[in-house]
Amino acid sequence: MDARTRKLVGWAVAALGAVIAVVGVLADSLGMGGEGPDEFGPKQVAALVMGLVLIVVGLAFAVLSTRSSRS
Repeated sequence: MDARTRKLVGWAVAALGAVIAVVGVLADSLGMGGEGPDEFGPKQVAALVMGLVLIVVGLAFAVLSTRSSRS
């Protein structure tokens, strides 16, 4: 996989993580939360953490692939 493809995959993973995190945070507003309108449940916490991890991994993959291609 060339550097441009790795960078694109990294950005795609980061974007997917952002979507998962936003859906996790807004699950109650979107009608998907099961704990109640004012409760931030464990599934929402798991979605938020998973989304943030994907964002960090995706950004690291995109940035590190760019740096390694410059050397």
